[in-house]
Amino acid sequence: MADLIDRQAAIDAAVKMFEAWYGGSVLRDREIRARFDVLPSAQPEPLTDKEQRIFLAAMGREEKVCKQVDEECRDCREPYEDSLVRVCHEIARKVKGALWT
Repeated sequence: MADLIDRQAAIDAAVKMFEAWYGGSVLRDREIRARFDVLPSAQPEPLTDKEQRIFLAAMGREEKVCKQVDEECRDCREPYEDSLVRVCHEIARKVKGALWT
């Protein structure tokens, strides 16, 4: 999540751009600020303990299914293709990195 920006800096930049293009107006500044204020935060909300357990249980079930498919398709997969189990592990790793507290 290295691409997060400061909300106030984004508002200030938008106001400056609008002023440069169309001239300043207090009303327009307020409109721009109001539109930015209703945007959701880019910072992910951490999962609760219960949500973590549910996610891990669901991923465990998904991994079992993926393992079956991997075994069934062992001979039909191209050598460069990742296994579905490996993809499940990557998804779990990324979610943990982004949403665990």
